Amino acid sequence: MAEGLAEQAIVCCWTGTGASIAANKVPGVRAALCGDAATAAGARRWNDANVLALSLRTTSHALLGEILDAWFAGLPSEEQDDRLNVEHLERIAGAATAAAQAQLSVRDGYAAVAFYREAFGARELHRVGGAAPGEPLVSQLQAGGSAFWVADESPEHANFSPQTLGGGSARMLLVVDDPGAVQARALARGAQEVRPVAEERGWLLGRIEDPFGHHWEIGRPLGEWPPGHAAHAREG
Repeated sequence: MAEGLAEQAIVCCWTGTGASIAANKVPGVRAALCGDAATAAGARRWNDANVLALSLRTTSHALLGEILDAWFAGLPSEEQDDRLNVEHLERIAGAATAAAQAQLSVRDGYAAVAFYREAFGARELHRVGGAAPGEPLVSQLQAGGSAFWVADESPEHANFSPQTLGGGSARMLLVVDDPGAVQARALARGAQEVRPVAEERGWLLGRIEDPFGHHWEIGRPLGEWPPGHAAHAREG
């Protein structure tokens, strides 16, 4: 779920407490321990919870059905106070406040957000504008454990896209479990391959240019590594 391959998840242990604590250590996860249907419905509505934690000890088969029905029928509230509460949770968890986050200037922010969501499995944390194609936007996206921003270029603020400049001054490094699969998905959605995925200096690494002119290295360290650390900016 942290890599954007699923929208929700269920975790469980004997009491449910340990599973919920562990799940909430994963960036982007808001896990709720629910012992009844009302709690599950409230967690989805008011907290936009995306991971359901259950107790194997106290959850009967009948109760499980009630909880699951309430959970999957629930929708996050769009009321401003509730959205502010969710953003506050994100800040506490650190998923939305990494020390440094890159902002990518593009010519078509609406299309760029769609590309990053489809190609990289990114999850949108925040958006201003961009309600329809052609409308400028600023969007915060999360891929794995890190976040980055996408915004329509604004020459009046000296923000230019690579397409305007004829190149960029930085490239992005996206760390994923399966670099080959992610790179293939990006190529299928319009990216251009700069370098195929191959072993290089202790990494399995490839490189693409996305449809908006930004270069991405897609890879992971060879051998053991902690999954879920994605989308780190580095100098080109």
